[in-house]
Amino acid sequence: MIKKLLFIPAILFSSITYSALQSSYVMDLAIANQLAINIMQACIGSAKPAAVVVLDQGGNVMTSQRHEAVGVHNLIAAQRKAFTAYSSKVTTLQFMRNAQNNVDSQNLTSLPELLLLGGGVPVMYNNQLLGAVGVAGAGGSIQDDQCAQQGIEITLKQI
Repeated sequence: MIKKLLFIPAILFSSITYSALQSSYVMDLAIANQLAINIMQACIGSAKPAAVVVLDQGGNVMTSQRHEAVGVHNLIAAQRKAFTAYSSKVTTLQFMRNAQNNVDSQNLTSLPELLLLGGGVPVMYNNQLLGAVGVAGAGGSIQDDQCAQQGIEITLKQI
């Protein structure tokens, strides 16, 4: 009888936790290429041609495109914007505005890997970071950001 009484509190006070399995999504090359195509089409349709870089969930370049009318330096800018969005997990337009409004953050512009100009956008799917895109050369920060956002939205609807 004593053994049973000691066993009951042990069961009542033990915490058995069950957690659901987490799904992990991966951006494959087909999705990365579709992102680049959709972003480029969004840029051509609403602003002007641009350069586009797509990073995977590890922050590595999966694909890049540059319209022939866009300067080659825009590929470098697009990659840095994508990296900044990937690293910060916010759009570079928002990151830039936050840094401008916060004296303590203004020195972030001195980090060579970061580019605080609009056009970098993290790619989120079911609340998971799939990667990021960077757009440069579409006419300025706002246009670059709009092209990226529109291309991501179109692509995620296609998945």
